[in-house]
Amino acid sequence: MKKYLIIVTAAMFAACAVVSCGRETVEEKTEVTSETSAVETEETAETTQEPTEPLSELQECHKTIENEEKPEVIRISFEGKCSDNIKKHAKVTDLYNIDVLHSGVVGLIGVPIELEYDEEVSEPCLTFTYDTSELRGVPEKNLIMLHYSEEDAFYNTVEDFSLNTDDCTVSAPIGEEGVYLLADAYMWYGCWGMDVSEYEYERKPQDFPTDWERERDTGDITELADKDWAMENAPNFRVSTAQELASAVWYVNGICGLDVTVTLESDIDLSGYDWKPMGWSSGNCYFSGTLDGQGHTVKGMTIDEDYVQTGFIGYGMGITVKDITFENASVSATHCTGIVGGEIYSSDRWENVHVSGTVQGGSDDYGAIIGREAGTTFKDCSADVTVDGKPFQYFSYRQKQLDETEIVETFTLTLNDDYTVTRDEHDGFINLCWQVEQNGVEALQRGAEDELTLNTHEIFEKALTLNNDPGNYKIYLTAYINGVYVRVSNIIEYTIGEN
Repeated sequence: MKKYLIIVTAAMFAACAVVSCGRETVEEKTEVTSETSAVETEETAETTQEPTEPLSELQECHKTIENEEKPEVIRISFEGKCSDNIKKHAKVTDLYNIDVLHSGVVGLIGVPIELEYDEEVSEPCLTFTYDTSELRGVPEKNLIMLHYSEEDAFYNTVEDFSLNTDDCTVSAPIGEEGVYLLADAYMWYGCWGMDVSEYEYERKPQDFPTDWERERDTGDITELADKDWAMENAPNFRVSTAQELASAVWYVNGICGLDVTVTLESDIDLSGYDWKPMGWSSGNCYFSGTLDGQGHTVKGMTIDEDYVQTGFIGYGMGITVKDITFENASVSATHCTGIVGGEIYSSDRWENVHVSGTVQGGSDDYGAIIGREAGTTFKDCSADVTVDGKPFQYFSYRQKQLDETEIVETFTLTLNDDYTVTRDEHDGFINLCWQVEQNGVEALQRGAEDELTLNTHEIFEKALTLNNDPGNYKIYLTAYINGVYVRVSNIIEYTIGEN
């Protein structure tokens, strides 16, 4: 079990801690002897000293970890032989909340660390000391040590690591610098579809604080949520009350936000509650699924965060949102702020979504419905919203950028008799893309830098299901300008009718 890719989700930042290494050593003592000639002559006798080889001593440097968000690992120790003080040649950095790549590892136990040491250190060994009371039901036998390969962008299981349950340590001789961490083998190997039967264990996740509860302000959600109800009904929640909605939020944020459906069965009043976003950028707890209002209304939602990615959905990918109204909502955050979504990706269409209320958006990436998004189409949506006290007509910040960026039709597209589309060439554009819309919804976006002719037959047959879904088509080129994809060509339009 050596090489596996890492899951990365949506970025958070904090100050890093650097190791202060202490030296455990015996002071070197070297005797120097000399002889002086006893012969009485006019020549001066010389004293000589033979060079002495430095002793290579086994030393240890360590770092005590005090992390309330990830308290499982309490100490990092690095041991090696070094002729000098090892603290001059080794450094350990706590990467949690510094590097989202490593902080988001599935099954992460405690903090990931980055180890640096130079050639003066030989026979290096790394040790993690853990607190059994903080393992939240994970058996000690499931603890494994992983190392991240920068060259291959892979995590490898460290060979020859050893678990000592008496000392609560996981140790291994190591062969290189880099990022190391502990993980739960059941979660880590299981996410790659491997046989994890030897690591299976029974526990009730609702009996332990989740990462979300450890790391974030959960407002009234945790006290309001019925965690047993959430576990019984996941991942398809049909909610009629504020308590049931809070239970769904707890599950998404604390257990798993993937492939979740939240369906409203009635209007829900959130007035008076300190509400929090559903979905955040940690592991598999971003929201991915469906929010279906079935024509119902969420009233009086208030979210006040000194944070990013804030809205009813905080951080989400691949989301369908439809037939829902948010009435008299108030959402405040630093940036990536909207009433329904904070930061949303890979979501093609939001339909029949209506919002009213206020947004305090921060410096950028704010919107009436979504703060930051890339390519979302809004169909039959409306907004009556002020942002930072001023009326705001845009559903997302990208819409604002598009409206404020001048469109220059540099490229000329030509529709040929065989329905292929040909473009001319111009230099100086970043991320030139073909853009195809079907009935007003983005159906294709792909690179056009090395493609002068677009085969529309292939696109329609494979991507747009021409035979089953005819309609109106638009084809044009976009390029990345001033932080947003902007049209840089004329538009080819035509209609394919029913067969």
